[in-house]
Amino acid sequence: MSTTLLSTVLLAALAACGGGGNDSTPGPTTPGTTPPVTTPPVTTPPVSPPPAVAPDTFTPGAATTGGSADASTAIAQSAAFMIVADDESNLLRVYPRAGGEAVLEWSYALNGPKFAKELDLEASVKIGDTLYFAGSHSNKKDGGDAMADRGHVFAVKTTGVGAATAFQYVGQFADLERQLAAWDAANTHGLGANAFGLTASAAAGIAPERVDGFSIEGMTSNRGDTAVWLGFRAPLANTALRDKALIVPVNNLPALIAGTTTQAVFGTPLQLNLGGRGIRSIDKGTDGNYLILAGPAAGASAAVTRNFALYTWNGDPTIAPVELDNDLETLRKATGGSFETIVEVPGPVVAGTAVQLLLDNGDTVFTGTTSVAKDLPAAEQRFQGFRTVIGNPLRDAQGPALVTSTPADDRVGVNVDTQIVLQFDEGVRLGAGNITLRTANGAAVDTFNANSAATRVQVRFNTLTLTPTAPLQNNAGYFLTVDPTAVLDHQGNGYAGLSGPTALNFTAAGTPTPLAVNDLLFVGANAEAPDAFAFALLKAVNGGTRITFTDRNRKTGTGEFTGVTNEGVFVWTADRNLPAGSIVTIQTDTPASPIADKGFTIGSPAGLGKEETIYAYTGGAVAGLGDGTAGEITAVGPFLASITLGGAAGTIPAELTAAGTAIDFSVSPTNQTNALYAGALDRADLAAFAARVKNKSNWKLSYKPALGYPLTATGSLFAGE
Repeated sequence: MSTTLLSTVLLAALAACGGGGNDSTPGPTTPGTTPPVTTPPVTTPPVSPPPAVAPDTFTPGAATTGGSADASTAIAQSAAFMIVADDESNLLRVYPRAGGEAVLEWSYALNGPKFAKELDLEASVKIGDTLYFAGSHSNKKDGGDAMADRGHVFAVKTTGVGAATAFQYVGQFADLERQLAAWDAANTHGLGANAFGLTASAAAGIAPERVDGFSIEGMTSNRGDTAVWLGFRAPLANTALRDKALIVPVNNLPALIAGTTTQAVFGTPLQLNLGGRGIRSIDKGTDGNYLILAGPAAGASAAVTRNFALYTWNGDPTIAPVELDNDLETLRKATGGSFETIVEVPGPVVAGTAVQLLLDNGDTVFTGTTSVAKDLPAAEQRFQGFRTVIGNPLRDAQGPALVTSTPADDRVGVNVDTQIVLQFDEGVRLGAGNITLRTANGAAVDTFNANSAATRVQVRFNTLTLTPTAPLQNNAGYFLTVDPTAVLDHQGNGYAGLSGPTALNFTAAGTPTPLAVNDLLFVGANAEAPDAFAFALLKAVNGGTRITFTDRNRKTGTGEFTGVTNEGVFVWTADRNLPAGSIVTIQTDTPASPIADKGFTIGSPAGLGKEETIYAYTGGAVAGLGDGTAGEITAVGPFLASITLGGAAGTIPAELTAAGTAIDFSVSPTNQTNALYAGALDRADLAAFAARVKNKSNWKLSYKPALGYPLTATGSLFAGE
């Protein structure tokens, strides 16, 4: 976005800057859902000064060998210069803090630790004359184990400032993740074995951007600079509720870096109430107090009014951090980035002290460009930041507002093994009251509360998921009641609740609909962001009907997908009765389970690439199927359709080829391909519609670096669908 346009956007929004956590209306509704009526939130006037109306923009320069759009952590050199890392490359660069071109570059792939693969550097701290940098220690987005690549901490010293900076490598340590997991498992902290679940969080198959994932994104030091504190984006502490941010002190990091010892000494872990958020950055002011940049473990949610927030804290774990009224959401939306780092707090951590924040703009589509910033030519890449002041304590006396529900109010055809999912406009926790599922005549079926087992009640930031103890009865009516004391925000304000048989009521589905080849056709797929595909149902289906999708490599013969555990596999379930001709879009590049605009999915996400065949089939079995996870496909049922993007088609089942439901967009040389049906969408005659879809001349194609075809506000590849 240009500076002029951004200034216009932010100037128009200044009245909103500094607002409180629930002092604006709820976010947009999740596709296909309708929020129950709730008490409207009360607007509180802004208190803190607004942020700068235009961001600082940082670009490559003559001193650099590549671009940078994914600023991930920074250390101030002076009032004029800073050292910035990029989580997509093993490079440290020096930039003017006021914006402009990088003036110096130092590669830690070619120098110092000489890391051959991407470190995914996410955290840093300066103690004395030594700069410490840490990789995220996380798995890849799809859950693939990357500890050998990302599990490092290294240190450098520098002389000079700006273009005169010289780097001197000190050393590295590469066993932190394993030792953290062992420390937790052995109850060395005294809180109980596996109190934080670090072994499970770091396991292969667990995506990092989950509340139970594993990702280090903050580093600072204690007040005496005798320990380095590791701040976790994930996991969130308190394994039952996952509602506290985690800090783990490392008391001997200099010795580990120097190689004089090989065993980390961990201090007493700290658990902080950041409104259900994790730590994205933490910095110490000149008074020894801390400023924390907090954000959700997953990506920002459209339902939440304050995804990111600033907190002040005195470092005492018995004293809760104080949320500030700085409005980061306006800036996040205007720039299209994600907050990653505090450059420094150059004074005491009090209202009015100036601070500078940087954004990761890797997925930003800047005005005048046609792809996300990280895919632009190096000379066109950029990232942004802004300077503001520390605000005042947030004035929040308003309870959470319910934004969306699944099932939606008045939904007919809800799958009988549905979970009930409530999304609020802020982070929530369970209070003292009950949530009750009732039959249409008012009889209680299930009661959920803070004492319920974690398998039945889960809170994930702003999302409350309830799992009934038994399936619903086919074609039966139900409604949900929520006591006013049952759901609270992290300041103790209560949700108004639901009462009566019409506030949130729905009807269960009949039996699932059997499907066969020619009952489904793919009508679109993107291998560039947003990674997504769409399919059309050529047969009416009842709620509860399931289809499995995978982009795993299919084997010849009877092996199917045996032994293959990489890439994505997930099960889509219709959450209502859907008529023939319905078009469903599923976004696959998500932190946890992919997201459907109709129905819901569960399983591992799938970042689509340049040689992909996506298969659809019914029945079968997937080991370890869960939110964001899936193991081996142990059995498949009848194949329905497939679509191939970019490279040579996979091993296509003969029945799909014979029926024409295997659509192939192979190209040579191989390239990431986006394909979208562009013919008439009239589905009054489904046979004629299917014939048009099978005719590839009715499709449009684009290739990397072009963006994938956009999703509408409702999450569809097709407007109006």
